[in-house]
Amino acid sequence: MAKKVKRKKIRIKRVLISIVLLIGLFYIIIMLSKMPVKGYFISGNTYYSDQEILEKTNLDKYPSFLLTTNSKVNSKIKNDKLIDNIEIKKTLLGRFNIIVNEKKILFYDSNRKKSITESGEEVDYYDPNSPVLTDASLKKKIYKKLIEKMKKIDSNILYSISEIKYAPNDIDEERFLASMNDGNYIYLTLSKFSKINDYIKISRSIGDKNGILYLDYGNYFVPR
Repeated sequence: MAKKVKRKKIRIKRVLISIVLLIGLFYIIIMLSKMPVKGYFISGNTYYSDQEILEKTNLDKYPSFLLTTNSKVNSKIKNDKLIDNIEIKKTLLGRFNIIVNEKKILFYDSNRKKSITESGEEVDYYDPNSPVLTDASLKKKIYKKLIEKMKKIDSNILYSISEIKYAPNDIDEERFLASMNDGNYIYLTLSKFSKINDYIKISRSIGDKNGILYLDYGNYFVPR
């Protein structure tokens, strides 16, 4: 009988220890889930300030470090026309690295008073780095084609354009004139719009001269 009593005591101790450990583990998880994020490092944002990014995602309230997820953060900005997505990377120091992936603005439509993004959406926002589309009395099909063509322009070239003007002639109704930040002008048609991606290489061959570059028919430069 004595041996049986001893075995029962051992089992009870094991059960009690297990319960204490589980309670301790549960307490630690609760404490960790309540632990707020200690700070942020934000990158990739040009349209919104760091503070605006924090406010839009509710991260300005310093939420739980453990329970904050990418999906929760992105649910806050799903209707924002300027942000594609936000990626959260957690560090061992209890901080968040916030990486903002923005939708590229293609141009500002001076007639509509709206910026047009790469998804074709109109936004009440003016980006001083993006080109301005002036005199945009375009047919709907030409306007849509212009958006599609501008999506394919390299970002460094896109932001070198200050203004785009609709400039049709008797030969081509899809002709445009791009004014560059360096003082040059470029004539383009929508069918040859991709040629503007070679502008840096072309401008090197031109040198310090300013003038008009005809990429609509042929490929030649007329100095002013």
